[in-house]
Amino acid sequence: MAWVVLGAAFLMQMVFSGVHFSFGVFLKPVAEEFGWGRGTTAFAYTLLWWVSSPAGLLLGWLSDRIGTRKILVFGAILFGLGVFLSSRIENLWQFCLYFGVLAGIGRAADRAPLLSAVLQFFRRRKGLAMGITLSGTGVGTLLFPWLARHMITVVDWRAAFAAMGLLSWLILLPTAFIIRKPREGEAEAEQKGDRELQARELNGILGTADTDWTMSQVLRNRIFWIFVVTGLACCVSHSLPLAHIVAYASDKGIADLTAAGILGVIGVSAAAGRLMWGVTADIIGSRKTVFCCIGLQTLAMFLVAFAQSLPAFYLFAVGFGLAYGGVLPLYAVVTRELFGMKRFGTVYGMHSLVTSFGMGGGGIVGGYLFDFSGSYFVPLMTSTVLGIIATGFAARLAFLTEPGAPAQEAGIPVEAAAQAEI
Repeated sequence: MAWVVLGAAFLMQMVFSGVHFSFGVFLKPVAEEFGWGRGTTAFAYTLLWWVSSPAGLLLGWLSDRIGTRKILVFGAILFGLGVFLSSRIENLWQFCLYFGVLAGIGRAADRAPLLSAVLQFFRRRKGLAMGITLSGTGVGTLLFPWLARHMITVVDWRAAFAAMGLLSWLILLPTAFIIRKPREGEAEAEQKGDRELQARELNGILGTADTDWTMSQVLRNRIFWIFVVTGLACCVSHSLPLAHIVAYASDKGIADLTAAGILGVIGVSAAAGRLMWGVTADIIGSRKTVFCCIGLQTLAMFLVAFAQSLPAFYLFAVGFGLAYGGVLPLYAVVTRELFGMKRFGTVYGMHSLVTSFGMGGGGIVGGYLFDFSGSYFVPLMTSTVLGIIATGFAARLAFLTEPGAPAQEAGIPVEAAAQAEI
């Protein structure tokens, strides 16, 4: 059953992310029809992220209490509705309400609730499980932007939005009913004879047997804030090219359908990266892997600012996709490693609250910087600087000393050392 749930989670990620990241294909035609600037048009994309942030926190909290399946069905209905209604917009407030608010609340269901369900089945191969689940994002980014661009070319952008909404319902609703908690014997077996490992699974390396990880405890933990700043800077940094790479390539003279294909290459590379980095994380650790991924994606964003040809864009798409693909799934693994599974939905929801704000910020910041400067050079340099900041904070997490190790060497109780981080 574990692999069935994993397959269903993969499909849900494919649709949620694929439809969401298709926004870059709609950016120019919608802006041109209504005469909006790209920054103004991108606000709907930004709002989706910003709405999904607090919604993710709430839905993560609810999933810990009423179950994941109900949350996923609710999210699937609302997401498809928001995307479908986007085909009927006549002004900006409608676009923001439908694509930003309705789809944003629905999209929040695929964060803590869905990932928590997968992690309950996979107790040892967490990195691989997250890699497979979130490789759905890469596959979706390959398929849905191409499908949307094709429909825009053949019919128009309104028909494309309507099709995306209907297709979302067709796939998301059946798969949502597959997701559930593991019954006895269905979860992956833990390593035997390791009580410390079992305690860490529940409370994380920063917790103790008495740590309940209430919201107050999490917010007073300095490692949590290092983790948050890492995610915020990283997500603002890489969300800008995700929202604008199609428009950027089009501005460089690349045909629209070909430009949409660049986003598809990012998707395929991200899918491969999620698997590659997932296995890597199980070998060298999730925090060190996140550090490597952020550093590589920052280098790719710097180089694409100088791209002038289609091969250069494809080279960027491969490198950026491989690196970007490893980051987001591993945030869930890092959350579990640091804070355990006892309150995973709540803690990961709090982290997602900030990172989703960053994901939305990249779209609107990139749009307004483009409107101000007349090119994408300034936005991409801004992304590079933020990537460097994220890399620095990720290094702090990567080489974090686990509380138990030095404490045991010094003869200090593990509980006291762990509590010092709180």
